[in-house]
Amino acid sequence: MRFPIRLKFSILIFLLILVITDVILWFTIHRVRESLTNEIELQGEILARIIALNAEDPLITNDDLYLAGLVTGATENEGVGYAYIVDNNGIIRAHNRIEFVGKHSEAFIPPSNLYDVALPILLAGKKEIGKVSVGLGTERIESITSAMQLILILIVIVGLFVGILGAVLLSNYLTNPIKELVQGVQAIAKGNFEQRISRKSNDEIGDLTFAFNNMAKSLKEKEQIKDAFRRYVSRQVAEEIFKDPSKYIETLKGMRRKVTVLFADIRDFIPLAERLPAEKVVVLLNEVLTIMSEIIFNYEGTIDKFIGDCIMAVFGAPIMHTDDTNRSILAAVDIQRAIENMNKKNMEEEIRIGIGISVGEAVVGNIGAKDRLDYTVIGDSVNLASRLEKVAKAREIIVSEEVFKEANVPYVFTEPRFVKVKGKEKPVKYYSVII
Repeated sequence: MRFPIRLKFSILIFLLILVITDVILWFTIHRVRESLTNEIELQGEILARIIALNAEDPLITNDDLYLAGLVTGATENEGVGYAYIVDNNGIIRAHNRIEFVGKHSEAFIPPSNLYDVALPILLAGKKEIGKVSVGLGTERIESITSAMQLILILIVIVGLFVGILGAVLLSNYLTNPIKELVQGVQAIAKGNFEQRISRKSNDEIGDLTFAFNNMAKSLKEKEQIKDAFRRYVSRQVAEEIFKDPSKYIETLKGMRRKVTVLFADIRDFIPLAERLPAEKVVVLLNEVLTIMSEIIFNYEGTIDKFIGDCIMAVFGAPIMHTDDTNRSILAAVDIQRAIENMNKKNMEEEIRIGIGISVGEAVVGNIGAKDRLDYTVIGDSVNLASRLEKVAKAREIIVSEEVFKEANVPYVFTEPRFVKVKGKEKPVKYYSVII
């Protein structure tokens, strides 16, 4: 089901106003309730403190009649539900309800709708000789908060009505020019690069109209440049460069960047090529390279070059991801599995692949002659990946120590092994992926 943008905008404004008003409603009620509770608590503390001060001597002299007068007088105050005095043994010495006098304090269960305030009775302000408890009603809190809640709900309803009305008017103002822009885009999609839209306002919509007209003016020229650019770089590289030319122009000139390099080579291909007719060799090689290329593209890697029966892929240039290392390993595993599936279908000739992966800093950019350039990467990580690929056995995926440390894939690696490679003074530690 298709929902117009004006409906989405109106719903968004409605939900936004609803959320804001609900937050204001909750915050206001919460603050009022908290303020009234503090007021009742203060009232209870004052009343309990007065009783405690006057009950000190009568409690010591066992003047229960005077204590009874204190609690009875306290309950005559508005909102006071109960008041009682207990001694250190927990015995109620005075209560506004006579049936609880002489019983343990646990015999009296305060009503849940009353707020209890308890203070100690201190002898000479130091030794505790008893306790006074006062219960105050919370009806005032409920009545005031209920009335305020009703008023706020009415304000919310009015605010929602006004907000929806404003959202409808504003959405109409915004969507009419957008409809014209949609029609213009559809015209350009059909190849009409002469399409223009008249600017009717001096705001963001007007700026969008102006930008659309500039886009239509330069789009044809840009497409021509992209077609020419694809003649010496891959389609993937060209598309990324034209998404943000200012960002990638420096890359083409040459820059250092962390990349993950993958080399995959067909094992024992020369003997195979000598046994088969040349036509079949080309068909078989193209099939293998196509399978590997498609998998690398699925993980948004870049095909750097084909070197005979070997493919070199780069993850991290020109497209950079936070998980380029993981992508390279996943691509390598998929390549091995895809080749195995191909072998099951073609039982005549078995293709076996060895793969080496390395990660590190490399120089990325256009390398070559004046009239012929290749977008490639150069660096120690490239050399190491190539050396590891040479070490890899058939159906084996070898990764460098740096790749192993960065990897976060659902596969297990072998224990580390060491190999002496050209260009390295010390043996290189490497791991194999267990598929």
